[in-house]
Order: sequence, then structure tokens, then C-alpha cells
Amino acid sequence: MLEIQNIKRLLTTLLKGSPIIVGFLVLGLYLAKKSIQYSTPEYQSMAKIKLDDRKYGMSGNNLYEDFDVFTSENKIETEAEILQSHLLVGKTIDHMGLETRIWRKGDIKSTLLYKENPFIIEHDSSFLEYDQRFEMNINKSGSIQVSDPDSEHFFSGKINEPFSLGGSTIKISLNEEFLASKSVAVEGKYEFEITSRAAYIDHIKEKLDVKAIDKEIAVLRVVFKSEDPYFAADLCNNLCNIYVADYIETKSLAAQKTLNFIDERMMDIQSKLEDSENNLESYKIKNDVVNTLQETETGLREISKLKLQLINIETEETATQALEAYISNGDYYEETAINFGFGDLVLTELVKKLKLYTDERKDLLLKYTEDDQRIINVDAKIKDVEEYIKEAVTRNLENIEIKRQEINKALITLEAQFEDIPTREKNLKSLERQFMNNESFYNFLFQKKLEAQIASSALISFHRVIQPAAVSKKPSSPNSVLITFVSGFLSLVIGIIVVFGRKIISGKIIGKSDVEKLTSTPIIGAISDKVKNNVTQFLQLAGTIIARNGEKSTILITSSIRYEGKTHVTAELKKAFTTMGYRVACLHFNINNTNSFDLSMEGLIASKTPEK
Repeated sequence: MLEIQNIKRLLTTLLKGSPIIVGFLVLGLYLAKKSIQYSTPEYQSMAKIKLDDRKYGMSGNNLYEDFDVFTSENKIETEAEILQSHLLVGKTIDHMGLETRIWRKGDIKSTLLYKENPFIIEHDSSFLEYDQRFEMNINKSGSIQVSDPDSEHFFSGKINEPFSLGGSTIKISLNEEFLASKSVAVEGKYEFEITSRAAYIDHIKEKLDVKAIDKEIAVLRVVFKSEDPYFAADLCNNLCNIYVADYIETKSLAAQKTLNFIDERMMDIQSKLEDSENNLESYKIKNDVVNTLQETETGLREISKLKLQLINIETEETATQALEAYISNGDYYEETAINFGFGDLVLTELVKKLKLYTDERKDLLLKYTEDDQRIINVDAKIKDVEEYIKEAVTRNLENIEIKRQEINKALITLEAQFEDIPTREKNLKSLERQFMNNESFYNFLFQKKLEAQIASSALISFHRVIQPAAVSKKPSSPNSVLITFVSGFLSLVIGIIVVFGRKIISGKIIGKSDVEKLTSTPIIGAISDKVKNNVTQFLQLAGTIIARNGEKSTILITSSIRYEGKTHVTAELKKAFTTMGYRVACLHFNINNTNSFDLSMEGLIASKTPEK
């Protein structure tokens, strides 16, 4: 019962304070609406790129032989980092010609102008106020007034005419192509910023998110947010296209370097092949040799194989030495790693990782110093990869030297078998062996040259943009539903707190529970003034008084405020006691209502009511 009474008191307080709660709710919703209306919206665009996978991708086709596919589990994450790297974002900015940003300034907020930009801003290369906003006011006559908010300097000029700004020359021209397609008022207030390339790259990377959809699925999700929906979509699409083009360019450049190396070796082998062919022909003519002995063919084949292995080892040694020189040079950022070892995938992947860490270090240096822990961690990674590559190169060179010694020993053993053969046939076989070795090596290089030519000429990419970015019609932020809900909820909470706080602070007595809390006076009953016929309530109150105080008791009814109902309560209690069979004497000192009771004590004693 007590819990029900407490709930009723709470509901009563809320019901009485409902105007305040509703007022706070309306105010909160109004503020939420204004906050959404005047906040700068951001639009999000997303593109998807399908990376090549040898198991399921197009590179598994026998027509192509491409080693630049998924050779490690982390390749997807590596491609994601490359896609949002400083290098590719910079190329995208250069391709789109992003250098200046212009806002139309309103009374409350500014709007970024991208495709609807009525101006073209040109400046000289010595512009000194990079990464700083300027306020620009254009009137109907075409006069321009540019102000620097920090220094409060003003610069004046005219449209389509160069003028001086902060020690540099700037020219603001009308975008005739846009103005011809759409009628827009040029005069008004604007803001513009000429951004440095590094700062613009950092700005783009802050709002760029490139992640793999799943670690097992070779698909990258490219997401970008911007104040302008067209800019967000264009940057996503241009970044994806730059990534594919850079992939083709890098692969073609590596194939071209390999092709140049093969051409140099082929010129040397071709000269040796021609000499050996002429020597063999001259020897046969001079000695009338038609055919060699059958028993020497097997030995010659073995020698030829060993010679070919020796040449392959020399080629591998040359490529390894080139890799050693590349690592010693230490410039992994601008140069592209060559195709070392004709398919040595481990070293090739390590060189790519080394270049990726170097790009990451350059990106971090834009924000942090050399002593920062992030730079130190990246330097440690670079050093570890360098040490691993150097150790691998050293071991490869040692293994090559061991193989060369073993092959030379085998060659010496095989060539010793021909000592008992007549000198004429021995010389003939030697010339034929030299010719065959040169011919085999020349054919081997020719095959590699053909593959390199195909790779350098085939300007295709196995990475594909499977979903281009579309222009978003609805902003991704601010979240109007969430803001409205949170504002409404907080308004209700604040309104309820105010209502209950007001009740606590005011100290106004509303019910008997308030009397019990604020005073030490006990409550034995309550009479409702909203009930017209409240005889039953007075009878219950009279019975409670008799039960708690006894039959022979004197009851005092008083109040501290006029017209509080003490006379009415006294009269009704008199009726209740009389109904219960008691004699009642009412003495009152109410000077404002002298006719309420009979003051004759004899009349009260002479009542017909039985004595109690």
C-alpha cells in the first residue's frame, strides 16, 4: 500500500509539472533542429577494388606469367596501405588540380564550393601564406577586398586582374564555363585557402578510410567523407584509377629494366655465338670433319648442362650483386625495385616491404620529429629488413660460389674423359660444345626477353574497380535521428529534474506525507475538500481520535492562516461525534465568524443525546 502511495505522489508531481517538462522537451527539440540545420553536413562516398589473386584471378591464365600476385597473407593489408599512402594521395591531388579551396560565407555557416565554384584563383610560386584562410568580399562592380583575419590587413583588387597579397601576386578570375551553364550571383562574401601540398595530403588522409572487406576476400573498400558530395565521389574514383595506373606503371617499369638487362647480356652472348659458329665452321673445313664419335655424345651433353648451370649461376650472381648495390644505396622511395633474380619472390617481397616502410616513415615525418617513438619504430623495422636482406644476399653469394666450385670440379672431371680421344675430334667437340652452350644461353635469354616484352607492352591491370563511387544524396553526418532522440531524451530528463528540484526547494506542503517529512506532527487522518458529501470521512476521523486519545479528551482545532476551514472542520466533527452518541461542547474564539456555534453551555448540556 505504501508503495502505491509513493507512486501516486510521484505521478502527481509529474502531472502538476507536466507544463515544465513539455516546455523543456519543445525547447530541446527546437535546439536539436537548429543544430542540425546550421551544422556543416558531411557526405560519404565508397568505391570497391577487386585485387588480383592467382588462385581465382585472371593472372592464373597461362597466357601471362606475373609474379606480382598474392604471395603472403598480409598482401591485402599491404595494398590497403599503398592505396592510402602519401605517394598515391599526392598523385591524386595533382591529377585533380586541387590547390585552392573556396567557401561561400553565410551568416551562420560557410559552404564549400567545388563544382559550383564561380572563381579560378591563380598565384605565383612564391606565395607566402599557405594553409591560411582569407576572407574575400566582392561587390557588384567587380572590386575585390581580401582581408587577413589574423593580422587585420586589407588588400584590394579587381576580378581578372592580378594584385598583391601578402608579398605575392594573386589573380582571381571568373569561371566562365560554370557561369555560362548556371546563372549565379558572384557578389557576396567568400573565404579561400591556398593549401600546401603536404597539408592537403594530410587533410585528405584524415577523411580517407581504406580497409579490406574481409581478410580472406581480396576486395578493398575505399571510403571518403567531404562537405561536398561531388568532391567525395570524384576523389574516391580518381584515387582508385591512380592506384590501378600506378600498378601498371610500376610493373611496366620493372619489366623494362629487366628487358634492358637481358638486351645487354644478349649482345654479349650473340657475339660469342657468332665467333664459336665461325670457329666451328672453319675447323670442319680445315680438317674435313663430317661427324663426331657416338661415344662422346653423352659426355658432351653433361658438359653442356653444367656450362648452362654455370651461366645461370653467373646471371643469378649478377642480379644478387645488383640487389646488394640497391640496398647499399638506401634510396627506396623514389626508385622502383627491379625484378631481381628472375622470380626470387622472397627477396622481391622484402624489397617491396622495405619501400613501404620508407614511405610510411616519410608520411610520419610530416607530423612528427625524428625523436618520436613512431619514427624510431619504423627505423627499427627498416633496419631489420635491411639486415635480413643483406644476410640473405651474403648467403646467396656464398651458395653461388660453392655451386660454381662444384660445377667447375665436375667440368674438370668430364673434360678429362676426352684426353684419350684424338686431338682432331677433341677440338671439334670442344668447338661444338662452345657453340651449343652459347646457343642454349642465347635461346634462354631470348625466351626471357619475349616474356619481359609482353609484360612491358601489356598495359593491363589485374586489379579492377568493381564499384565506382556514387554521389551521395543524403549526408552521413550529422545524424539527425540520433541528435533529435538524444536532445529529446535529455530535455525530458532535465525537465523531470527541474520539476522534482523545484518541489524539493520550494518546501510547499501538498499532502500529509509532506507534513510528516517537514514537521514532527503526527497525522491521524486526512479530509478531502474535493468530496461533496464527506460525512464518512469525518466519522472515520472521529473514530480514530477516540481510539488514539480516549473518550475524555479535549480537541483543539486551530490554524495559522485565515479561511483555512477550521470552522467547517469543527462543525463537521461535532456532527460526527453527535452521530456517534457523544455530547459535544464547541468553544470557539473565531472573531471573524461569531455566528457559527451556539455559545450557550446550558443548551449543550440539555441535549437529548445520551450521556457517554
